[in-house]
Amino acid sequence: MRIYFYAALLLLSSGTLLAQERNFQLGIIGSSQLSYLNSNQGNANTGSALLFGFGGLAEYSFADRYAFTSGFEYLNRGGSLEINDTTTDYRAGFIQIPLQIKMRTRQFGYSTYFAEMGFAIGFETGEEVSWDPASSRDFGSLISLFDATFRIGMGMEYDLGGQTKLLGRLQYHRALTDNLLSDEDPRLSDQFNYRFDYVSLSVGILF
Repeated sequence: MRIYFYAALLLLSSGTLLAQERNFQLGIIGSSQLSYLNSNQGNANTGSALLFGFGGLAEYSFADRYAFTSGFEYLNRGGSLEINDTTTDYRAGFIQIPLQIKMRTRQFGYSTYFAEMGFAIGFETGEEVSWDPASSRDFGSLISLFDATFRIGMGMEYDLGGQTKLLGRLQYHRALTDNLLSDEDPRLSDQFNYRFDYVSLSVGILF
């Protein structure tokens, strides 16, 4: 009886693990970002830049049409800022960790549609700043090391067979923290916000 008990327990545990494996998927993704500097400073004119990134996906389905998604993203963000006839172009690389909830429709043919929303925390990995006209001043870091964003979007998954899916998504990302350090640039003030918001278009594969 003890042998049968242990055998049943082993089968139950194996079935649970297999079910968990079916609910968990990994993937890769590439993206393009229309990134722009968003500021409420009255005398500032802002501009955008088309930038690129890539990353990895991790998705856990905790219910029939609901999933928790995370992973990592390496991407570039930035924009331009014109104040008092001086234009500054900002480019910065970020490593981001997203935390999102995904809500799916039922499958239509080979396609499933979804909406998702959540947050991401990020850290700057490097920056490039240029001035027009050129400045001879030796600035320190002009972009904040820490970053946090809110994101919301929608997309589609196409079933390629088995567990493999091709996905595409469109997302809006709103920065929750200032990305520029106003202490380093005399044109800026801590009374205003300077944030790298962006819209991203991504294509990836879930395995």
